[in-house]
Amino acid sequence: MARFFVGPLVGRITDTTEAFWNSPYYFPVTLAVTAISMLTGNVVPSTVALALLCGWMLMFCRDILAAATPFLMVFLLSTVKYDSLAVFLPCAPLAVLPIGGLLVHFLRWRAPITVGRSGPGLAAVTIATLLGGLGTIPAKEYFSPLSLYYTLGLGLGLLVTYVLLRSDLAAPRLYDLLQRLMQMLYTLGLAMVLAIGCFYMGHWAEFAKSWEIPPILFRNFAATVLVSTLPSAFYMARRSRLHLMGVLLWALALFFTGSRTALLFGSVMMLLGMLYLVRWKKLPLWIFFAVLVTAAVAVLLFGQQIYELFFGCRGDMDFINPHESRWALLTRGLQDFLHHPVFGVGLGNQKNHDIFTGVPGSMVFYHNSLLQILGSMGLMGLAAYGTLLWGRVRLLLRGGEAAHLVGLFYLGMQLTSLTNPGLFCPLPSAMLTVLVFAVLERYMDDPAYLPGRAIR
Repeated sequence: MARFFVGPLVGRITDTTEAFWNSPYYFPVTLAVTAISMLTGNVVPSTVALALLCGWMLMFCRDILAAATPFLMVFLLSTVKYDSLAVFLPCAPLAVLPIGGLLVHFLRWRAPITVGRSGPGLAAVTIATLLGGLGTIPAKEYFSPLSLYYTLGLGLGLLVTYVLLRSDLAAPRLYDLLQRLMQMLYTLGLAMVLAIGCFYMGHWAEFAKSWEIPPILFRNFAATVLVSTLPSAFYMARRSRLHLMGVLLWALALFFTGSRTALLFGSVMMLLGMLYLVRWKKLPLWIFFAVLVTAAVAVLLFGQQIYELFFGCRGDMDFINPHESRWALLTRGLQDFLHHPVFGVGLGNQKNHDIFTGVPGSMVFYHNSLLQILGSMGLMGLAAYGTLLWGRVRLLLRGGEAAHLVGLFYLGMQLTSLTNPGLFCPLPSAMLTVLVFAVLERYMDDPAYLPGRAIR
């Protein structure tokens, strides 16, 4: 197979493909392809096109990052039919495209195995996910397809993904790695902004009838993506003030998700993002305070109307209802840990199904990352995830703009994981986080790296 990809024709195709990846058109084209299904409500066209693009970039582009955006975009298409993910089943055979492309990629461009700072933590998490529930979870539940997806996807799958990415990233690049990473996150975030916009296009009559935010099934997923990718919008705004329009779109999308997580943690990230612009002298400090005062005045004058707009359709005007299932899940998570402190009850355990039933294909989440670790994997899981967290924090403490931006991304992921599945969704959240830190490691391990300086 390797011989097949040698020759002048293949060389020209490769050069053209890599030129497209390094052109200003790559990310807009990927976003436009994704928009087709979001605007039409038919998941097939964009899924097929993105799978083809992913496989093609893997086969004919030396840079593995070129395939990441179309691959991750496929999972954002779930917003189109979030209540019926079975519509993707006819597209399942398309998985051979990225899988085959990946095999070809590593046959064409073999790289020595490289493991960085995240390696030990991900290895520890792999052991914790595999042993979680030892002696507690029934074998039938442990070996069920859903359980294996989460057990392997959050452990071994992420470890393998990290090693492949980190090894491939060792090759030199002719572009600013931080800028390319932020462009990727920016594109993913814009796709979710578009998903929210498309939802309102299809439900405008319902919204205009009561002027209350209608229930959005994928609001938790949207909150995770929007909050974590928001730093990329501020990075782009630092490069050009025109992208402040992007920040405004993020703010509107965060509010109109109807997600309390998006409202609360999105506000926190907005403030931190503005401080980032102040730090880089792209936003005067007085404007930062003017925004705070304007927001405070708006709440004082129109607080009741805003509150009714956000919560009215829920039928419950409390920001946190003491009787909602989240509290029962938190209590159950603590009980599961206390009864099984060493290994927990396992990620695939269905014992709490009486409290929570998610969309098809989701496990029984506790909706809190700490209790998810303790309840599912016990003290062993706490030690494993603590090792992973410490390794990542040590990397971030090296400082510089790259560390600040990735730190904000990671903070967004961690905050949303306190109230949503977040980082316990293998795809796209957990994998995206592994990719971001693999890029940061490569960025910082370059001998030319100095905090705050871009590397080519």
